[in-house]
Amino acid sequence: MDETEELIRLCVRALVAQMVDVPGVEMRLTRTGVLGLTGDPSADFNRLALGAGPDAEDFLVSSVARARQRGLPLVMLLSPQAAQTLTPVAVALGLTAAGTSPLMVLRAGTAVAPSRPVRVTRALGPELVAIAGDLAAAAFDSPREVIARLIDVCVTETAGIETWIAWDGDLPVSAVSVTPTGNTAGITLMATPPERQRGGWGRALLTQVMADYRSRGVTRFHLGASDAGLRLYQSLGFETVADLPVWILADEGADPGKRHPRLEAADVDG
Repeated sequence: MDETEELIRLCVRALVAQMVDVPGVEMRLTRTGVLGLTGDPSADFNRLALGAGPDAEDFLVSSVARARQRGLPLVMLLSPQAAQTLTPVAVALGLTAAGTSPLMVLRAGTAVAPSRPVRVTRALGPELVAIAGDLAAAAFDSPREVIARLIDVCVTETAGIETWIAWDGDLPVSAVSVTPTGNTAGITLMATPPERQRGGWGRALLTQVMADYRSRGVTRFHLGASDAGLRLYQSLGFETVADLPVWILADEGADPGKRHPRLEAADVDG
C-alpha cells in the first residue's frame, strides 16, 4: 500500500474518533471509507472520506443516497487513487468539485525547531473542554452551541482524539486536536482566534505538542492543510504528499462552492 492510501485509512479512523460521540450521529464504515452524518445543516459536519478499494463506488453511491434521503449537505474527500475511478461517478451523482486539500506529512528525522516556551494543558474536564470549544468557535466563526454539540462532546479522556490548549499567562490563546494511532498522529482543528493570530501562538503550541508526542514514540504526523495554514506547516517541515480532491453535495438551494469556516485553517502564524 502506498503512503497516501495508508494515510487516508488513518484519516478515516481519525474522523470516526472526531464524530463517534456526537449525539444522534449516523456512521457507516468500510475498510477504506467512512460516512458521518451529524444532521447539522452545514456540509462540513457531514463528512465522507474514501480511499481506493473494490467497494468504493458502491459506498459512494449509497452514501450520497443516504445524505439526500436525510436532506443533508455533504463534504467528500477522495484519495487520488480513488479519484481516478470515482470522479465520473461523483459528477453523475451531482456533486460539485470544490478544489483540493493538501495532505501533508512530517516524518521521523525531520527536525522541528522549538518555538518560544508556552504553557500547554490537555483539555480534560468540563471547564477545559469548554475553553477549547470557545477557542474553536472564535477561530472558525461558528455558533458556540454548534461547537458544543458537535465537538465538545467528543473531547473526553477515553476518546481517540486529544485536545491541547496554549496559555498566555491565564488567558487561553490557541488549541489543537491530535488523533494518535500507533506511531502516527493526525493533527486537526488548529484554532487560534483572530485577535491572537500572527502572534506565534499556534506555532508554539504545535511544536511543543509534537515534541511531547515524539517523546512518547510518535514518529510521523499528518494533516490536511488549507491555504491559510500551508506556510506555517511548510516552515515546520511538513511536506505535501498528495492533493486530495474535495467535493460538495449541497442541499437544495445552497451554494455548492461555499465551505464551512471549520474547513479553513484558523492559525496563520507562519
